[in-house]
Amino acid sequence: MPSERRWIILAQDGRHVTMGRAAPPTEAEVEAAAVALAAQGLAGWLATMDGNYWSRRRVALAPVQMLGDGAALDWPAAITAFEATRQHALRPR
Repeated sequence: MPSERRWIILAQDGRHVTMGRAAPPTEAEVEAAAVALAAQGLAGWLATMDGNYWSRRRVALAPVQMLGDGAALDWPAAITAFEATRQHALRPR
């Protein structure tokens, strides 16, 4: 079964949003996301996520473009925060 690919915006604190599945987001969409992050005092990345988000299996993240203040960014810490956020969303309610 082929892996699912999504383009996401990943904030340093692990928050994330899907930007597209069939095709990467446009430059205008990425810029709008960067502005929205900055308005919240955040920085992050446009990244790809390979794998099923809603599966308990691991997904693979890869940074594509930094958004905001790159000096404040820590990719390994963001991945750890992302996984914690994702695992919380996977818990039965």
